[in-house]
Amino acid sequence: MQFSSKKAADRIKHSLVWARKNAMFQKEMNPENMFVKLARVGKGKYRKRIDPKARGRYGMVRVPYAHMKYVLWEKQAQELPVGRNAEERALLAGGNLLPRRDIKGFKLYKKAWMPLNERKPVINPKPYYNW
Repeated sequence: MQFSSKKAADRIKHSLVWARKNAMFQKEMNPENMFVKLARVGKGKYRKRIDPKARGRYGMVRVPYAHMKYVLWEKQAQELPVGRNAEERALLAGGNLLPRRDIKGFKLYKKAWMPLNERKPVINPKPYYNW
């Protein structure tokens, strides 16, 4: 978070450090084994303020706020699963996946999603996106 140039990065970093400190002193968690299990951002309250306009009129400006919730968890010593046969042990070890079976009527002709080619030059771009 300290290397991000975004406005909210400093607030998120501050609240994560605060949550870590509270977990250490209130729940007696080990900071070496601690990790963020869940991070959630939701809508908060609105602050209203007056927006003065011409001819003595005014409008209301709603300034939105957000709330952040974190769930910190401790890693436990886990036993590695043991495969029943050589194929399962190879898959659990993170080796190469097994070759795909040939299923009648099912062939993958093209990729489902193709990333954009960053080397392709943009010629005469529009001032807006065409989604």
